[in-house]
Amino acid sequence: MHENTSTDTNQNTTYTVILDEDGEDLILPVPDEVLDSLGWLDGDMLEWDVNEEDNTIIIRKVTDDGDV
Repeated sequence: MHENTSTDTNQNTTYTVILDEDGEDLILPVPDEVLDSLGWLDGDMLEWDVNEEDNTIIIRKVTDDGDV
């Protein structure tokens, strides 16, 4: 892994993954490094929003009480 020499605490990292198919459903595999850094576990419920203005997707973990 490369050393982050920036003083910015936000680090942008790009990952490319191939969607898995399960019947008509598509599954987005999240790299283990991302799961570990966010504290997400296999089976966690996630919510995603697409922002077409800047071509981004935001993925959030849904908590047990339904909040993100």
